[in-house]
Amino acid sequence: MSRKDDMVDLTVRPRMPRVDSLIPLQALDAELHRLKGVRDEKPCQLAVVEERVNHAKSVYDAIRAEIKAIKLDAAKREFSVKEFDDRIVKVTTQMNMARKNDEYQALQKEISGQRADKARVEEGLLDLMYQVEEKTKLEKVRDGEVKAVEAEYATAKKKVDAEIVEADKAIAEVEGRRREAAAAIEKDLIVLYERILKAKDDGVALAPVEINVISEDEGMITYYNCGGCSGGVTKQDANELKKGRDLIKCRACSRMLYWKSSQ
Repeated sequence: MSRKDDMVDLTVRPRMPRVDSLIPLQALDAELHRLKGVRDEKPCQLAVVEERVNHAKSVYDAIRAEIKAIKLDAAKREFSVKEFDDRIVKVTTQMNMARKNDEYQALQKEISGQRADKARVEEGLLDLMYQVEEKTKLEKVRDGEVKAVEAEYATAKKKVDAEIVEADKAIAEVEGRRREAAAAIEKDLIVLYERILKAKDDGVALAPVEINVISEDEGMITYYNCGGCSGGVTKQDANELKKGRDLIKCRACSRMLYWKSSQ
């Protein structure tokens, strides 16, 4: 903050209209900045619902992938059962044609082993079929969840889209007023203002000087600050602004400064 060692000359003098002509324009730019900020935040309101949609779809896709994998495993087991059946038929034929008792018994033992292996595969197959049945039920539940959250998203999006349309209308209306206001300002002044405005992310290129009176050990002390960045404004600059003699920028943020007529 800049300390005022001597009182600023408060004598009211005719002020140059140059900076004053920017005050209405700055008000419009501040309003545009606010409206555009509100408009830009609208799509973000859908982010939470959209995340829920993506999560629901991810869970649904996961259960479908599980079912697909189980069905693939079941298909392999079914093929194995068929192979066992073919092998049993073949060995049974060989057994029936066996001429020696030990050969017959060996083939009979092999058939018994094949049937035991087949039974184990079939048991696993039954378990897989049960899993498919249960997970198919769960798949329907997950599908319902996806449809429900998608419907919620559609409703939210419709509301946000309508709000964006209204925001765009408001922005267009203010932009029209801004064009009219800018057209009435001197070219060199508007060029300087626009250059400063473009460099700021808060929509403020023109800021008032703020007066702060603070009680200190030596008495009441007056400080002058930039209304844009709170940086200090010197007594000399404050005096020049009060007199309306020239354009003065904040030494901290480079915004154009003006003295409020009510001060």
